[in-house]
Amino acid sequence: MSAPRRPLGLLTAVFLATFMALLDMSVVNVALPAMQSHLHARITDIQWVVDGYTLCLSAFMLTGGALGDRFGRKKVFLAGLALFTLSSVLCAVAPNTTTLVIGRLLQGTGASTVTPGALSLLAQGFPAEAKRARMIGLWGACSALAVVLGPLLGGALTDSVGWPAIFLINVPLGIIAITAGIKGIAESADPEHAATDPVGQILGIVWLAALTYAVNEAGRDGWTATQNLVLFAVAAVAFLVFVAVERRTPRAMLPVSLFSNQRFVVTNIASFMLGFGAYGTFYLLSLYLQQVQGTSAAMTGVKFLPYSATIAIGSTQAGKLTARFGPRGVMVAGYGLVSIGLLGLLTLTPTTGYGQVGVLFAVLGVGMGLGIAPTNAAAMAAVPRERSGAAASTVNATRQVGTALGIAVLGSLLNARAETSVARDLAHSASALDPSERSTAAHLIVTQHGADPSHLDLNLRTALRYFDSGFVDGLHTSLLVAGGATVLATVAVLLRLRQPKPVPAPVPAPQCPSQQPPRARSSWDANG
Repeated sequence: MSAPRRPLGLLTAVFLATFMALLDMSVVNVALPAMQSHLHARITDIQWVVDGYTLCLSAFMLTGGALGDRFGRKKVFLAGLALFTLSSVLCAVAPNTTTLVIGRLLQGTGASTVTPGALSLLAQGFPAEAKRARMIGLWGACSALAVVLGPLLGGALTDSVGWPAIFLINVPLGIIAITAGIKGIAESADPEHAATDPVGQILGIVWLAALTYAVNEAGRDGWTATQNLVLFAVAAVAFLVFVAVERRTPRAMLPVSLFSNQRFVVTNIASFMLGFGAYGTFYLLSLYLQQVQGTSAAMTGVKFLPYSATIAIGSTQAGKLTARFGPRGVMVAGYGLVSIGLLGLLTLTPTTGYGQVGVLFAVLGVGMGLGIAPTNAAAMAAVPRERSGAAASTVNATRQVGTALGIAVLGSLLNARAETSVARDLAHSASALDPSERSTAAHLIVTQHGADPSHLDLNLRTALRYFDSGFVDGLHTSLLVAGGATVLATVAVLLRLRQPKPVPAPVPAPQCPSQQPPRARSSWDANG
């Protein structure tokens, strides 16, 4: 397997493709009202524009990485990128909600091979650990920027051109990425280590899809809704069967033996916690700026610039630091700063000035930048290079599931705490409401952003004040849980993610002058 002759083509392909795939996770959020109006859709239908993408991205993530290891990482990556680009056109020209949702499902399916495929291609294209760590750092910056810049770009395109533009922008970017990939990526595959494993593929898709769908619906319908309880049960059973099957399959899609490696396990736990805590609160902070502080969607994107800029800076430096010192110390620093940033946001009030908010965003962004790249590097270094696709898909899947669970859990906590806070304020107000009426009124104020509370003997200004206070109380609860999760991840990395021990060079045996002594393996070779 040879290194690519055109590394610039490799980097162009994987960076652009990753940016596109992750951008489409967040770019549609600010365009949903325009889509709903133009397509005359119900809110329950238009929500699938977001959920359909997330569902397929999560469900097919493990499959995408395994297929790359089996059939060729370049082929699978470019096929997924082509599917993503073509389905973007379908989304842009969709005449109705059904067509749009189908396009988003196809986009998510294509993205499920692009994201783990990009990380695997970097591991194959840059076998030297120092260079690989730096490239993964830059890739992490690109990934984080895509998620953060999505609302800013989506708002600008929707307002100036129209919502189809958020999908059409993928077409020229996709063509550039595919062209660069064809010329710059060297093909690699390890079919002797990765089989098709159809049973494992199906079970992996079922348990990830059921879990993701249940988590998404739980955020709206409640965790104890019958449908969601059934889906959680299906996910649990499918996962247990998946593990049993993979343990008995000689060449499994996801070798369970990888999880006997403590470094791989700790890395994936940390990745899950980062998705749950940091990514999970991003959506809530966006709501805080818009609903509590009255910031427009476009200006909200601008106010997140300290967050996105410091992610880029942190990721770039993380790659260099990881190359020099290894991932453990950089991860501790990054996850520690994320914890400080999340817990520091507990000082927010409805009227907190942007100076304080911007500083806390910057702390959070630096921590994210320092945390993402070494987490990916540690996952890739913990497994043999021939299973780079499986490792990449696993670490991305755990972060994606953590993000989905974080948004649902933290959002539910926020709403529950906010309603309790508003009900308490109503109890101290002059309105003559009995306890059951106060509970109903609190629910309406929180879920409808204080809309027309005249029937509650409240004016709009009072209801909005109650909403703002309740939302911030709920946000504090969610931030406390999110910060606690990242603190636990920091401690786990500090105590359990051991640096690989150097492998001493073997003592050469007596030999003829023409013989060469064997080369000593590096510590990453030995542990990878």
